Amino acid sequence: MAHLDKQYDSASEIEFIQNHKQSDETIVFLHGISSGADSWIKQLDYFADKASVLAWSAPGYGQSAPMQEQIPTALDYSRRLLTLLESSGIKRVSLVGHSLGALIASGFTAEYPQMVNKVILANAAQGYGEFDQAKQDEVAQKRPKLLKELGGTEMARQRSHALLFDASDDKVKLLEQIMEQISAEGFEKSSQLLARDSMHHYLDQIDKPVDLIYGAEDGITPPRIMFEIADRHKNVSLHPIESASHLSYLDQPERFNQLLLSIIKGNGL
Repeated sequence: MAHLDKQYDSASEIEFIQNHKQSDETIVFLHGISSGADSWIKQLDYFADKASVLAWSAPGYGQSAPMQEQIPTALDYSRRLLTLLESSGIKRVSLVGHSLGALIASGFTAEYPQMVNKVILANAAQGYGEFDQAKQDEVAQKRPKLLKELGGTEMARQRSHALLFDASDDKVKLLEQIMEQISAEGFEKSSQLLARDSMHHYLDQIDKPVDLIYGAEDGITPPRIMFEIADRHKNVSLHPIESASHLSYLDQPERFNQLLLSIIKGNGL
């Protein structure tokens, strides 16, 4: 990935990876809560000569400055993303949001629908904003506590079998490298987003098709939750990936990439 080195935008204070292919539209990848821009390596490599691509390190991840809000919403993260896109001269996007990134992608699409061509959610974390206060508090505290107790590397090792269907050594090593870069403050803020906000609030406002990719073996955002999302929001279409867990795009990158390409081009599946 020498041709896709990390960059930093001073306007948004966001670290990101971007290729240099000129296009009217950019595919923007938004990672999940325990991840980072580098996790999209298989997608960035695949699309590098096919499309304009960008993957951000969310606020508080990598070298990106953390959110200022104590309890940020998906719209707060979306405003940071908008600043990055405007600074990069990007006016039209297809969003690919994984897990917590799917919540942010939903918020961005609801707030800035004119900028979004396709919205593609993967292994979507719906958020706990509709749950009771006790559950929200539990979710807000769980991951930061784990990071504090274990550190990023050990957390990656212990969580790898829940995140991956095939926890091969190379994939676990990638997770270790990514989770080593997660800051305590960034994790706390993103955990607050997960705990307090809800994807459903934003999906209710989106009047365009939404594609939802999920791993058939995902135990974190399991298929039954994906079915419930699609049942509640009739504009959501489901796309299963077999032999894939929560990190479906790492478990089955070829199938995931083919799905993305087909959805973005509108070729049908």
